[in-house]
Amino acid sequence: MRARLLIIVLGLLALTGCSSVGGGGNPSEPAANKDDATFSLQMIPHHRQTIEISKLAAEKSQDPFVTDVAGKIATVEAGEIEQMATYLRSWNIPVPGDDAAAAHKMAGMMTAKDVESLKAATGKQFDELFLAALSRHLRSGVDMAKNAQAKGVHVGSKALAGKIVVSQTEVIDQIAAKRKS
Repeated sequence: MRARLLIIVLGLLALTGCSSVGGGGNPSEPAANKDDATFSLQMIPHHRQTIEISKLAAEKSQDPFVTDVAGKIATVEAGEIEQMATYLRSWNIPVPGDDAAAAHKMAGMMTAKDVESLKAATGKQFDELFLAALSRHLRSGVDMAKNAQAKGVHVGSKALAGKIVVSQTEVIDQIAAKRKS
C-alpha cells in the first residue's frame, strides 16, 4: 500500500512538472509537497479505520467511557477526512477509496485479524481490546502527523497535523488513565 501511494504521489507530481502541488487556490499559501500529499493519502484510510472500530464500540460496549471516546473521535475524524479530501482535490490528487483490505496492510493500521477479534469480543473483553487497539492505532496516527509537521510545507495540512497530535495524544492519555483505574 505504501509503495502504491508513493507511486501515485510521484506520478501526479511528475504530471504537474514540479516537485510540489498547488497551494489549494490561495496564492499566499505555500504549495504542498509530497509529504503533505502522503499525509492526507495515508491519514484518510487511517481515520476511516478508527471510525469503523468506533462503530463497533457504539454497538457492543456498555461502558460509558468507551462509547463516549468512540463517538467523539469518530465525529472529529469524519470532519478531518473531509478537510484532507478537500486538500487532495485542490492538488488534483484522487481521494483514496474505501478499500479496507488494502488499508489493513498499510503501516500503523489494524490488521483484518485485529478487527475480527474486536468483532468477536463481548463485554469487558471487548472494552479492553478496543481501548488497547485504539490507543495503538492513535499512536501511529500521532507519528504520521508529527512527520507531516516536520516535512510538510502546506499551512493547512501542517495545522491539521498539529491538531491531530494534540487531540489524539489527549485521547491516548485518557485511555491510559482509564486502563490503570
